[in-house]
Amino acid sequence: MTETDDELKELREQTDVGTRAEAETTDDGASELEDAIVTLLSEVQSGDVSKTLSVRDEQLAALIRGLEETESLDDVGAPLKEALGRDDGEDVTDRSELLRLAVRLGIQEAAPEVVETARDASARHASEQF
Repeated sequence: MTETDDELKELREQTDVGTRAEAETTDDGASELEDAIVTLLSEVQSGDVSKTLSVRDEQLAALIRGLEETESLDDVGAPLKEALGRDDGEDVTDRSELLRLAVRLGIQEAAPEVVETARDASARHASEQF
């Protein structure tokens, strides 16, 4: 081999992204999550798993209740809806909706790939229901 051939071989090794099988194994975590979400969507719909979540946080509880008492939920809810691209036509935001929006936006900002997996799971769940 010539020096050029050696350089090309080294460059190929540095830029090789692996086989398709290797690439698919990196998605195992996402596919496991998707499978879990699909199963849980069915269980939530059937009532086997609660659709209610709770959070224990003194500061958050005081903040949300303060927004409620001062009738300021909409002041926070509107920008959350806007950030998520949701326009439901309603100006009124309740505590539950505000928390849903905040959690969704937080997860979307911090881990967009998780939101994409959840969307895929939701679509798969819906197609399995047909």
